[in-house]
Amino acid sequence: MNDRRTTQGLFVAVLALALLAASPSGAQTEGSLGKDVYLDDITYTIRPGYMRSATVSPHDPNVAYVTSYDGYLWKTIDGGRTWDESRVILEARSFFGDAGEKLYFGVHRSAPGSLFSLSQGVARLAGRDNAPPNRKYGIPLAATDGSAGAQIPGPFGVNPGGIDGGFAAMGGVGGGGGGGAAANVNFGIGLPGGAPRLQLLVRKLGKATSGLNIKQTLALRGTRPTEVRLVVIHPRYPNIVFACTGFGLYKTQDGGGTWVRVFAGMNPGSRFAFHLAVDPSRPRRILLGTGDGMWVSEDLGESFAKTTSGGVGGGAIFWVYYHPHDPRYVFVTTDNGVLRSSDGGENFDYIYYTTYPPARLVFYLAIDPHDKKRGYIATWDGLFSTPDVVKGGLESWTRIGGLQLSGIHAEKISICPKHPGHLWALVNMRIPAATTPGLIDTGGAFILESLDHGNTWKVIFSGNTLGSMQWFENDPRDPDMLWLVWSRSLSRLRRRTSDEQREKVRLPDDPPVQEVIMAAQMYTGTDPGRQLEYRRRSLLKALVPRVEVSYFQRSQNNYSLLQDGIYPMLPYFRNASVHVPYHEFKVLATWDLFNLVFNLESTLFGRVDRINYEVRETVKFGVHRLYGELRRLRVVMANEPPRDLRVRLMYKLRIEELTSYVNYMTGNYLARWRQGDRPAGIKAKWWEPWTNAAR
Repeated sequence: MNDRRTTQGLFVAVLALALLAASPSGAQTEGSLGKDVYLDDITYTIRPGYMRSATVSPHDPNVAYVTSYDGYLWKTIDGGRTWDESRVILEARSFFGDAGEKLYFGVHRSAPGSLFSLSQGVARLAGRDNAPPNRKYGIPLAATDGSAGAQIPGPFGVNPGGIDGGFAAMGGVGGGGGGGAAANVNFGIGLPGGAPRLQLLVRKLGKATSGLNIKQTLALRGTRPTEVRLVVIHPRYPNIVFACTGFGLYKTQDGGGTWVRVFAGMNPGSRFAFHLAVDPSRPRRILLGTGDGMWVSEDLGESFAKTTSGGVGGGAIFWVYYHPHDPRYVFVTTDNGVLRSSDGGENFDYIYYTTYPPARLVFYLAIDPHDKKRGYIATWDGLFSTPDVVKGGLESWTRIGGLQLSGIHAEKISICPKHPGHLWALVNMRIPAATTPGLIDTGGAFILESLDHGNTWKVIFSGNTLGSMQWFENDPRDPDMLWLVWSRSLSRLRRRTSDEQREKVRLPDDPPVQEVIMAAQMYTGTDPGRQLEYRRRSLLKALVPRVEVSYFQRSQNNYSLLQDGIYPMLPYFRNASVHVPYHEFKVLATWDLFNLVFNLESTLFGRVDRINYEVRETVKFGVHRLYGELRRLRVVMANEPPRDLRVRLMYKLRIEELTSYVNYMTGNYLARWRQGDRPAGIKAKWWEPWTNAAR
């Protein structure tokens, strides 16, 4: 009996060990949003800009680079607490008139001339596969004075224009996507010194006047910002870093202190550098993917020559990827499928292609670190996987995610090196734009997570305030934690350690964001309520009748025939007359009730409405971004102020800077609030001098 129990116990133990052995090591059950994981906003001390991507150094996890659409690059050496800024040389700007009759306040906005920020340019590729190469990456913009248009190859085209000779109205052309949307860091709106009467009038109205030196602005900011798509750190030399931009390839040898352009491209297509990869077996050999094929450097980026490898044509190459375990295999994702080389990049053959145009646009490729053959790709039409990326062919690819990811633009997919089956993907839902070519963001931008090899997905991040999803990066020390790049903020997933405080978060005494937005719109005179009031008053005109007053007078005299024919013998004649006067006074009131339905004076379109809309949306966007960052930073300082004196000082300076921005946009609303004078944003009379709490 005891032997039997012993045998059963051994059997159970062996079965348990077998199950443990069969289960993947470190099985993932919670994913990235596990216990004690929180979202840490690390946007502090970064200049407000339109962020593009983040790259964490493989040599030191505390070192990271963040790029932007504005040419700025930021570097941190302390895990994101503080940042150092640099900027690549920018392209000279071409100036055009602004046919949109639009005014912009100091922040920038995107333009439909975007080259290839993967929001509109790729959409044009998807819709025009046979477009000429010189028309593939730019759209012609025509000057309003009738002169010839010009090809804008860069990611942004911004046009200045003047209105009434007084305002120097500087702004972008159109209203591009992304979220989103962006605004114009290159030009502002102000009153030049040549308009003293206009300045005096604005001051009499109680408004602040922002000065603008036009000559200095054109001299210092007469350049078009360049999209810095991605930073690639050399796998052996940590101080050698490459920046792939819309204006060529830049290189630094001092860890980001100075940048030199090492490849400018030979045509508008090749000047856009999408991605590069360093040969693991030959560290001086670089493969560069551009908008016009692949270029090769054998001297660490000092010179480049276009490859003549079989299969690699003149289309766009979005991603270059060496197999992490066998550098003989090189993969490139293009606007026409995926190619593979088995001889280090000398020759290429197609391993993925489809007749459906959106699915041919492949932006990213990754290989599972737990299964060295399984590969994943991110396309304009979702995610696909193959069980053998090394030997598999065109028929080996299958869709993952099912209908959930069908028709969704996926830009990146990543696999956790720690937990098998743990995947992340960056997706974005875009629809055709009604006013500009290409597609626009719809708000469906998410970071998705899967714990079962991509069969099912869930959303773990949907962004901060207004903007669009741009990139994510895994933390090398804890790959379950991500660096999350939103267009207007940078965040990290962090694990809260046991010695960190877990007390209730103390919130500073600040006004709600909706009150600040309303105060800013009231201060600029563009709040929706005021515009609707103007519209209501215009509609009341339809109730005022058209009054017509007329007076008519008629007088009739009727003289009868002479009576001499009747009484010819009489010494006189008789005459009879009738006098008939006629008076008419008429008042006619008419109403045109059609104007109650449609009145050109009250319809929400036209020049005035466009100006109000542009300023109102820019103000709302700016308050969301600046005030949101200010409140998050004040929460940090109120709960867990940094111990490092330098970091704490930079945070305080940033708070003062953001407070000044918000006060300028709202007519000192924050100053009023903190002094105790706290009117609601909609009730504050910004055209009158405000009083402090003492009064």
